[in-house]
Amino acid sequence: MELADAELIAEFVIESQEGLANIEQQMLAIETGGANIDVDLVNAVFRTMHSIKGAAGFLGLDRIGSLAHRLEEVLNHMRNREIVPSS
Repeated sequence: MELADAELIAEFVIESQEGLANIEQQMLAIETGGANIDVDLVNAVFRTMHSIKGAAGFLGLDRIGSLAHRLEEVLNHMRNREIVPSS
């Protein structure tokens, strides 16, 4: 791995950790809401996951990109009220 690649991945890790820290609190709020889904909050989580997915794809981190894509699918189901968030 070249130094530039290592630096890009390090930056990806830092940005992803920041986004995931926010998502943790947001997902807890979504869970608490149950059937009363806050679509704006779900959209905020979706945007963060979408950013992580895009950066992972750019860096060739396929497993992370795939996981982020699956999480986007779950969030879409919430947004469309096809599933109700619960613990």
